[in-house]
Formats: sequence, C-alpha cells, structure tokens
Amino acid sequence: MKPGKHLSYSRSLSPGKAVFFYQREGRDFVPLTVEVNKINGQKSSFTGGYDNQFKAKQSETKELAYGNPHTIEACYVPPMVDELCCRFSLRVEANSLAPDRYDEPRVNRWLMRLAQAYRDHGGYQELARRYAKNILMGRWLWRNRQTMGTAIEVLTSAGSRFEIDDARGLDWYEPWPLEAESALQGLSQEMAEALSNPRQFWFSTVTARLKTAFCQEIHPSQQFVENVDSGLPTRQLATVECADGSKAASFHAEKVGAALQMIDDWWEEEADIPLRVHEYGANRNALVALRHPVTGRDFYQHLKRTAFYIRQMRHCCQADGSDIPAEVHYLMSVLLKGGLFQQGRA
Repeated sequence: MKPGKHLSYSRSLSPGKAVFFYQREGRDFVPLTVEVNKINGQKSSFTGGYDNQFKAKQSETKELAYGNPHTIEACYVPPMVDELCCRFSLRVEANSLAPDRYDEPRVNRWLMRLAQAYRDHGGYQELARRYAKNILMGRWLWRNRQTMGTAIEVLTSAGSRFEIDDARGLDWYEPWPLEAESALQGLSQEMAEALSNPRQFWFSTVTARLKTAFCQEIHPSQQFVENVDSGLPTRQLATVECADGSKAASFHAEKVGAALQMIDDWWEEEADIPLRVHEYGANRNALVALRHPVTGRDFYQHLKRTAFYIRQMRHCCQADGSDIPAEVHYLMSVLLKGGLFQQGRA
C-alpha cells in the first residue's frame, strides 16, 4: 500500500507546558524564576589548541589561560525551599482511528480497518501502558529526575487519582511494587479508553513533587537561539508568563511529549533502551537511525504491509494485545504520534 500524495494524522497525545513552582505558607503557587549570570569561563575547546590535523597551534601559552567571559541564564531552587513542584496537563484523543487528511480512499479504508482490528484485539492497552509508565516514572522530568525523592500525582477528568510515592526506583523493564503497579493499571485503562473511543474527552493533570537539596540546580528547557544580540545571554532557558506577570521556569510542551513518546523498544528483539517513536528509529544520543530504510524496519516499510498485518491480527486472542506483533504496535505508535506521511510528488 502506497500512502499517496496526501496522508496525515493528528497527534493523539497533547501535553501542555510543564511549569516549575514551589509552595509557601498562604501561597500554593510561587513561580521558580530564572536568573542571569555573567561568568568568566575557561578556554578549553579542541580548536583553541589544535588545527584539523591535530597539530598544536603556534600561539602564546598565556592565550589559553585567559578567561572566556559570557552571559548565561541559570535556574536554582531558592534557599530554605526543600520541595519543588513541576506540573503539566495532558489531553488524549482517539485520532489514530482514521487519517486526518488523505487523497486515496483505498488507503483510508485500509488504515481504518487496521485501527479497528488493533482496537478489537486490545492493542491500545499496550500503548497506553507504555505512555502511563513514562508519566508515572517521571521520565518527562529529564535531568531533574536526580532528586532526594520524587512523588508523582495524576488527577484525571474521570475523577481518578493515581499516586506514586517515589518514582526513583521504578524501571522500564523491571516489575513494579504492588501499589505502583495498581496505579499503572488504573491510569493505563483510562488512557486506553481515551485512545480508542472518539466520544471520550479525557484530560489529566500531572504533578511531580521533588525533594531537593539546598539551592539545587534545576534544568528547564533551553531556548534555541541562533543569533544573540550583544549583552544578552548566550544560553536562554524556557519560561512561561503567569497571570500576575511573573515568569516561571518551564519545559516546552514538545519536550514533555518527547519523553512520553519514548516507548519504542520493538526496534530489535533484544533492544536494551526504548527509543522515542520516530519513522526511522532515531537514536539522538548515538546519532544513528536504528530503523534505517536498509533494515526494512522503518515506518514506511511497515505501512506498506498494512493489509498483511490486518490478516495477522485475526489470529490474536489475548484481550490486552500482548500477542499482537511488535511491528503492528510500532506502526500504530507512529500514527498516534501524528505527522505527515505522504509519498509526495517525487
């Protein structure tokens, strides 16, 4: 099956910005601010001492000892504050049941049949469990997972409350303690229903409470700045403006979404890490595409086999989708991520 000149899906997971704040007596929300620092760094780059052929540059020894002054933004927990909060909201929709836009009716029919078969055999439960794992593990906190204790609370529009006392001990591959497993199952069930039922309007508010050390450094999102005007920080951090005009350190919604999408450990039978869902299995740490087209495991190769996967699922009998082929889970995870998948005019 070829995708045609027009084929797109709207994303099914829509997180908001994650905002850092703390609480004081009489105030439930005090924004964590970003400060500007002027520092005198050191010259330590490779190009400062060597050329491209690894030959030492002919320069005076004192040149490499001079300071390298620049302006940066940084973020720290205020003194006498030992608990920091980070909160975001998440909307889940059933957008993978059908393409958002298409120009080939036949493609639309096959993809709708794929989603229907996937729903009937419990496939959305498997995906929901993986998304819920990343929420409850606090993967979306990124470098800020290093704390003296991380409690996670999820409040849903269905009136449910799921809590993890300390997410630091939870692992992607290892079994979870009974209470944490119970929270995972409950959250997974609600998310699975929202992913597969277009009449379900589901939201959640996720809050992490971080036990921090004295004046601990915090790592919000970093702004991408191409050209910095003279005197402005060369490293700028993300903030969100509050109702009173103050600004709170934050994660971009895209950074939160990237963490929730780190569920692809189907890329190999003995995969040791879950990748962020991507058409070519990009591993940004190793700078390699683990689903390169030459492997035959990329999204577009699997999309071409849609009819075959529909036939395969007829033999699946587990209600939780555990016997659905890994390739189908991956294919559906990309459709849930959303994007433009058309073949184009080339």
